[in-house]
Amino acid sequence: MSGISFSGVGSGLDTKAIVNALVAAEMVPQREALKTRQSNITNQLSAFGRLRSAMTAFQTTLNDLRKETNFQQRSATLSDDKYFGISTTAKAVPGQFSVEVQSLAEPQKLITQAGAFATSSSTVGTGSLEITSGSDSFTVNIGEGRKTLAGIRDAINSSKNNNSVNASIVNVDDGNGGTEARLILTARNPGLDNEISVVANDTDAGNGPNEGLNRLSSSNLVEQQAATDALILVDGLPATRSSNSISDVIDGVTLDLKQAELGKQTVVTVDIDKKKIGDNVQKFVDAYNTLRGVMRDLSGNENSALLGDSTLRTLNIQMRNEISSPVATAESNNNILSLVGVTINKDGRMSLDRTKLDKEIDANPSSISSLFASEDGVASRLYDTVRSYTQAGGLLENRTKGLDARMKSANSQEERLDLREENLFNRLSRQYNAMDSLVGSIRSSGDFLVAQLSAMNNNRF
Repeated sequence: MSGISFSGVGSGLDTKAIVNALVAAEMVPQREALKTRQSNITNQLSAFGRLRSAMTAFQTTLNDLRKETNFQQRSATLSDDKYFGISTTAKAVPGQFSVEVQSLAEPQKLITQAGAFATSSSTVGTGSLEITSGSDSFTVNIGEGRKTLAGIRDAINSSKNNNSVNASIVNVDDGNGGTEARLILTARNPGLDNEISVVANDTDAGNGPNEGLNRLSSSNLVEQQAATDALILVDGLPATRSSNSISDVIDGVTLDLKQAELGKQTVVTVDIDKKKIGDNVQKFVDAYNTLRGVMRDLSGNENSALLGDSTLRTLNIQMRNEISSPVATAESNNNILSLVGVTINKDGRMSLDRTKLDKEIDANPSSISSLFASEDGVASRLYDTVRSYTQAGGLLENRTKGLDARMKSANSQEERLDLREENLFNRLSRQYNAMDSLVGSIRSSGDFLVAQLSAMNNNRF
């Protein structure tokens, strides 16, 4: 309000209180209506933010459950876990196998000859080493700064192209009461396919085949540990592999070998993992109920921010349709959720009968995968539905933008009300001040006339 003063002297009225009352009578109802409107918009924005968060969480769960492998898990048990560990994929076929680990795959180790080098700082020579192990081959250049045994070890280990060989130095007895240094090259991967080959290119003049850098060529290195392949018997049939992690003998099964012992057989039992499949179905049920709970909170009573909201009502209808509609690509006896134990009560809450689900998995495990994760499966369809709301430019973003625009309009209206209130106050203030001045003038004139008349009457007598 502008700095207008009120006297009230002329009329004897509290003109300031009168003006304030008149302004309030006109402006307060409008401000209260605007405040209610702004509050409703704020509540709706908050509600849509909460809904979007809940739908995004549901979408994340659905995205995972669209993968068929989540409904095709296999479990594996071992009669003895001493000799190998085991893991499975959906490709594993239920059944039993007898596995015997006869030997483990071992990496090759090559070591320099005895008496070749006194210490790790002994000079070897300059040139280059071409090192090969399996399919990996790399060249190490040995200059003046790296020509000692320790320098060559470090050059090998730091070579950016080296993915297959580790170099180390051990200081051991030399047999004469002293010590000597010996370089060891160890293949990082086991098996015959990863044997180490070293070709030395000595650049020091006058060195013979057993001198300088040539002392590190394969012909001058001693095999400390031979490379060996793993050998297992599966139901009595031999399988040889260059790795101790074997995944191509039994389909969908990986054996991680730990220990070999002749004649010791381990029984492997592969089965459908009903627990994991059931847990994934339960994830779906729980995620759906969580979203439904949020939707109910936002629209379930007369004080809810989204009561009667068309977007929420449409979403609810779409979700119910996708859940209750048959899946065309699933078998007819398992093409809707209720047939595998997933039902919805009258309050809209979903539940799972694990006993019924286990029975359907036993009868036809692949049908559960089709029901949820096929192209038109329940999880896939719901994912597409929810995504149309949560994606950039989706239905929820558009609703939020609309509410933001309404809030901006309401804030602009509030600014206009402020200006209107100030103008009304100023206009009424001027009018009442003018009235007060006029009444004061009239009263002053009246008082003068009364005084004059009184004086005239007094003079007459």
